[in-house]
Amino acid sequence: MIERICHLIASREQDSLARHVAELSGWQARNTDADVAVIAHPRYRESLDPAVRFLALNTDHNRHHTNLIWRLASHLRSGGFQIAHGHGSKSAQLLAAVQKYSDARQVITRHNLRHPRDKLSSSFDARIAVSHSVVASSRLQWHVIPNGIRVSPGSAFKVETSLPTRARIMFSGRLVKLCGLDHLLRVLVAMPEVELIVEGDGPEREALTSLVQELNLTQRVQFIGEQDPAKKFLCRVDFMVVTSCTGQPPFDWIEALLHGCPVITPNTGDADRYIPGDFLLEDIHPLCLEQKLRHALSDRNSLRTHFREGFQRAAAELTVESMGQATWEIYAQVLSGAAESHADSGS
Repeated sequence: MIERICHLIASREQDSLARHVAELSGWQARNTDADVAVIAHPRYRESLDPAVRFLALNTDHNRHHTNLIWRLASHLRSGGFQIAHGHGSKSAQLLAAVQKYSDARQVITRHNLRHPRDKLSSSFDARIAVSHSVVASSRLQWHVIPNGIRVSPGSAFKVETSLPTRARIMFSGRLVKLCGLDHLLRVLVAMPEVELIVEGDGPEREALTSLVQELNLTQRVQFIGEQDPAKKFLCRVDFMVVTSCTGQPPFDWIEALLHGCPVITPNTGDADRYIPGDFLLEDIHPLCLEQKLRHALSDRNSLRTHFREGFQRAAAELTVESMGQATWEIYAQVLSGAAESHADSGS
């Protein structure tokens, strides 16, 4: 029986990895009888479900820092955790360093294309990947469990029956350098019939706002900041545009699909399993972006019909329930294997 689980985050950013842990640990705390804890830097405390026990650890130290390893081992021993689940490369490195100090079975999740590498990953009881693409070059066996988000019953919005005269699209993402929003803004100059809602915040917001003024787009571009949830805007747009090309699957297009909103995005995080090829970006160069936008807007009234199959598949595979249940099965297999190993050694 699974009674005590802890997750480890060692990332410095409030990124999709951190959201993954928040969604997964929250589901486990709400839907199982297990004691669920998260070991992480204090900055993550507020992002977690109140039902999740938080154990503070200054993971900003170098992974070889003696005190960091000792404190982590102390948390694992005092908590009596059966499963220690590390997320990302640094968490995997830290768990490997404390293997001999804890009886917890260790599971890792790989969130990006490069790390943790196979040599390190091979030392754990189970390996999970958030997409097929992030482990395409790995020679190890991985359980692929896509990111999932919590969708409240009846929260999917009805599509507006009469579309506005001017097309409206939405950008969602953190406003940082290379986020791609600048390319999208330049495309809008050549498409005066299109309005843009920008959801998200970040250090480049001021520079991007200045670019909007420079391009004379002030009347057509609206910055709404970080909206939680942003889903209330998804019923008001023709489609969402995602321009992040990182290997780490963004949650933006998942949330859009789960609320019946079409998406144009690079093919990251197995997007091609849910989004028709005509709406996948080969790159985020303005010419490619403009081509995809014009194609999507060429028949606005039937756009959502192209996504019907993707909407259905997302509803079946990209919810926190799907992610939580699949992960729980991995835990059960790991503990079952440990019990069998113990029984064999005692016979």
